[in-house]
Amino acid sequence: MSSKAASSLFYAIALGASIGLLLPALMVGGWLIGLREPQVASQEQQRGLENKLDVLTSSLPELLWNLDTVAAREVVAAVMKSPDVLRVRVRDASQEAPFIEMSEPERQQGRRLLGERDIVRGHNRIGHIQIELDDHLSRAALSRQRWLYGATVGGQLLVSLGLILALLNTRVMRPLRELGAFANDLAEGRFGARLNSQRTDEIGLLGTHLDHMRHALHEQFGAQRALLERMRGIAKTVPGVVYQLRKDADGHYQFAYVSEAVKDFFQLSAAELGESANAWFEQIDPADQAAVRQSLKESARQLKPWQQEFRTRRPDGSERWLYGNAIAQAEEGGSVLWHGFLTDISSQRLDALELMRYRHHLEELVEARTAELAEASQAAQAANLAKSAFLANMSHEIRTPMNAIIGMTYLVQSDAQEPKQQERLQKVADAAEHLLGVINNVLDLSKIEAGKLQLLHTEFTVTQVLDKVYGMLAQRAVEKRLGFKLEIEDRLNQQQLLGDPQRIAEILLNFAGNAIKFTEQGEVRMAVRILTDEGKQLQLRFEVVDTGIGIDDRDQQRLFQDFEQADSSPTRRYGGTGLGLSICRRLADLMGGQVGVASRPGQGSRFWLQLGLTKSSGFVLGPPPAAPRRNHAARDRLAEFSGRRVLLAEDNMVNQEVAIALLGSAGLAVDVAPDGQAALDMMSDPAKDYALILMDVQMPIMDGLEATRAIRRLERGRNIPILAMTANAFAEERQRCLDAGMNDHVAKPVVAEQLFGTLHLWLSRGVVAS
Repeated sequence: MSSKAASSLFYAIALGASIGLLLPALMVGGWLIGLREPQVASQEQQRGLENKLDVLTSSLPELLWNLDTVAAREVVAAVMKSPDVLRVRVRDASQEAPFIEMSEPERQQGRRLLGERDIVRGHNRIGHIQIELDDHLSRAALSRQRWLYGATVGGQLLVSLGLILALLNTRVMRPLRELGAFANDLAEGRFGARLNSQRTDEIGLLGTHLDHMRHALHEQFGAQRALLERMRGIAKTVPGVVYQLRKDADGHYQFAYVSEAVKDFFQLSAAELGESANAWFEQIDPADQAAVRQSLKESARQLKPWQQEFRTRRPDGSERWLYGNAIAQAEEGGSVLWHGFLTDISSQRLDALELMRYRHHLEELVEARTAELAEASQAAQAANLAKSAFLANMSHEIRTPMNAIIGMTYLVQSDAQEPKQQERLQKVADAAEHLLGVINNVLDLSKIEAGKLQLLHTEFTVTQVLDKVYGMLAQRAVEKRLGFKLEIEDRLNQQQLLGDPQRIAEILLNFAGNAIKFTEQGEVRMAVRILTDEGKQLQLRFEVVDTGIGIDDRDQQRLFQDFEQADSSPTRRYGGTGLGLSICRRLADLMGGQVGVASRPGQGSRFWLQLGLTKSSGFVLGPPPAAPRRNHAARDRLAEFSGRRVLLAEDNMVNQEVAIALLGSAGLAVDVAPDGQAALDMMSDPAKDYALILMDVQMPIMDGLEATRAIRRLERGRNIPILAMTANAFAEERQRCLDAGMNDHVAKPVVAEQLFGTLHLWLSRGVVAS
């Protein structure tokens, strides 16, 4: 703290104390004198006036009564000797003129004060007295009293203030000046300064704190100095330039700090750059100077990190690439300070150029390879299309003659009477059914691989599914004299579930068919039980258990793979393509389930399907439906429509013969159209009355789809049932038929009972919406 500052503080305290003490005292005293003393003086003057009136009223009654003017004048003259009396008038009650009147008008210097009183003798009023006084003497005395008060109080306060200020200077201001000088020494780095103070009051405590601060600052400055030396040493060893670059508010650049390595990069000293950074900018390649300045301006404007690559020249003229990286910091006054470093990235830049050339080469190779892959992809797509077309054609070409084989076998078997002939025909039917199963497996596998297999989501019960499988395999089990049993948990008998019962039945049919096939004696048992019941979700386990030949562990591991069989040796006893269990595994995966097997050679096998199914809201009422009969029940039911006429559109002669024989055996009359155009012409004939149309799809002149669309445009063709008969078993073909206006689909080879059931369904409906 400077002497001037201390003096100013002292004078400020003195002035404040003077004003704070004198002014209130004088104001209060003046207020008291100005308010109270005038009242007191006025009261004193009024008492004086009353006294004078008392003297006159006691002395004048006898004199006035006796009209003794000489004695009365002497009494009045005695009153007039008072210097504040201006006039005395005495009147006789019996006379108009004054009895006695004396006045000194030259005495008037202030305000007048009037006093009056009657002169009474006994009980009679005999006269009247008036006295006028001047108040200037009273006011003069009051003024003298005020000045005396001010001088007395002010003198006492000034003496007290002097003593207080002397004590303040000795006990406060002088120690504060010493503390200020000590703090100034600390500010200028003179940490050896000492403060001699033994006081224990607040100023002494402040001195103690300042001494502790001196010690702490001394240690901090020492640590910072050591840290600065270390940072300088690090800056010298950093492979680059460490710097602080400042941009003033007027746009001038200068380096606040730059390491000595700047000499190696720019042949400039730190002192030169400390004044101005222009020399640094001049050494940047002209092609990069504008970019560097612009990037610095952008970094300063947004206070974002500065990162820039630019070129300079070495002393030998070669090109050098530098990378600048810094953090921007705003300062007072509008300047910006960057803390950062510069590094030489010439070698990295050369490597990057080399990598770029290599990348361009790789891109050329990738483009060439991509072109090759595109060609391969197109070839794969073409192969896939060819595969689909081949499968569709194979399905059609194989199913068409299979339709004739199965249909003719059914007709001949229906008419055959000899047991030997029946047995041989059954073998033909079994062989045809086996071949059809092989074809269906191949098509199912292709649909699964293509992702085109669609699952149903309909209501069913496990009783219906197992009864269906049982009905299809019971005869085979009887022929081999095997026991065939069903075991269904009681809670499942009437529980409706949601899922694809057709695919579940397909898996169980495969398991049970294999069990019967590989079991020579004993029994086959199909069972289903609940693993977990989680409210809306049931986890079920379907099992097919047999007492057959069993499977060893090695064969079990490849049993569910494509085209794999437990017995693949040339001497194997049992046939098969090896697709059935593979399809079962894929179907289970699609439904979110699992399949597996547990078996030992000679001890039978246990094939299982574990599947999660959702409960439906309803229950099946009444007993479960009985298993379908494997006889001519469907044909018998169709006989109720005997005599109804059906139009058959079919170009294959053998298939015409089969269809005519099948329909005729059910009592239906059949007209044949060899192509779609002929079917359209026959429908246009008003003499023809058809109850239903069986329409082949692939026909010459006009195919079945186009013929169906044309028939639907006819007035009489809007509501007639049209059933597709096609050897193409793909779902896309079925959908195409429905989109063209057909009502249903019957796949070739035609299964007689299925055909009869479908015909009965649509003939029973009578009128069908188009």
